[in-house]
Amino acid sequence: MLKKLSIAVLAFISFPSFADPSHAYANAVLEALQKKGVLSQQDVADIKQQATQAELQATKPNTAEKSNVQQLIAATKKSVNKASPNIKFWGQLQPRYTFVPSKNGLQGTNSFTLRRARVGFKGFAMDKVAFRFQYDASNEVAGLSNAQKLLDAWVSFKHFDDSIGSITVGQQFALGYTRRPHKTASVERKFTEVLSPGATGRLRGLTIRKGDMGLPETNSKGYFGNRLQYALGLYNGPDLSLNNDNNDLMFSAAFSLRPTGVSPSDDEYQFKDRPFAYSIGAAYSTSLDSVTLDTKFQPNGVDLDNEWLSAHVDVQAHHWWLWASWAQFKSDAQGGLAVNEQGDSTSTLNSNAFTLGVSRAYLLNSEDMGWAWALQYQHVNNEHPSRTAFFRPLTGKSIDEKARGMNQGSVYQAMFTWQFDKNLRLINELAYYDPTDGKFNYPSFISQLQLTF
Repeated sequence: MLKKLSIAVLAFISFPSFADPSHAYANAVLEALQKKGVLSQQDVADIKQQATQAELQATKPNTAEKSNVQQLIAATKKSVNKASPNIKFWGQLQPRYTFVPSKNGLQGTNSFTLRRARVGFKGFAMDKVAFRFQYDASNEVAGLSNAQKLLDAWVSFKHFDDSIGSITVGQQFALGYTRRPHKTASVERKFTEVLSPGATGRLRGLTIRKGDMGLPETNSKGYFGNRLQYALGLYNGPDLSLNNDNNDLMFSAAFSLRPTGVSPSDDEYQFKDRPFAYSIGAAYSTSLDSVTLDTKFQPNGVDLDNEWLSAHVDVQAHHWWLWASWAQFKSDAQGGLAVNEQGDSTSTLNSNAFTLGVSRAYLLNSEDMGWAWALQYQHVNNEHPSRTAFFRPLTGKSIDEKARGMNQGSVYQAMFTWQFDKNLRLINELAYYDPTDGKFNYPSFISQLQLTF
């Protein structure tokens, strides 16, 4: 009888629900049987140990079940990531010191300013729908104030990246230069970039971009192994008018060749070794324009038939960089008269610029610390009053701004840059301005700290 009872008790308490030592009922039964001499102390300990092992074995999933659980968890995470916005915040600060000596009775410049103070966010609102927003709160305005603050605000659809390219709607980089401006070889925008369409390089509209020449709007791959890239755009704002004042859109087209299939980066300082790559690109834009800074001198105004042409070559090999670009901005008054920057009445405004530069970077360790030098030559012949403000980078809005600016002439630049890490650089630039429009020559020195985060 006692033997049968022991077997029954053992079977009873072997179920996982009672095997855990925290269950007072099962423990009390075992202790009672031990007191009556039915089970020894060692028997009770063995029974508890066997029950614990049985419980663990019963709750442990097999390999197939575990794999299924892991797949379910991964699928859930993927679904959550698709459904929730993936947002990355970033920013850029560029405090700088500027020095221009006094000359010919004009006061010089000796000041600290904030060249850029940009913050923004970017990411994916959902699967294949990207967005970007960028705002500039700096105290140094290079162009129109209403075009300087909100820089980027667009949504891009990536559903057709493998076929026609990314479709982007909103305020974005114009296509006039076939790539976004270089980062840091010079502290100011290049003259060729200034003569591209739009204000500070931006326009509001719709574009289709195939290939990474459209960064940051798209990073899709071009055709034929990334060797051919193109972009098309319809914009709301001809020239500097962002409100489409004459019911006419701007049309832009651009293409670029990457013969090696590798795209050069937009950073002229190659601190990390990169393979040989080069690109050749060209762009064309056209629009009709009316009430702008280029015609405001006329009492009734005239319509301008605007055309932009640009071309560029970028060559990158290891730590070397070579860039060259040319741009032309031409406006036909269509039988009327416009007033150029020199104050003359003319039927045609014709502006052009050329930029040539080279840089060499040196990495000091295996990380990101290093230094670099760069040389750059630029020439400009600007007749558009709407562009004049962009060629006065040194004295801001002072009364001597025009004297320090240069609508016609050349500038020779030498840069020395120290990179503390990939997010912090100190850029020093010594420039010599040589105007040909009747003004005097003068040097300038700019030291600018660039911090990104």
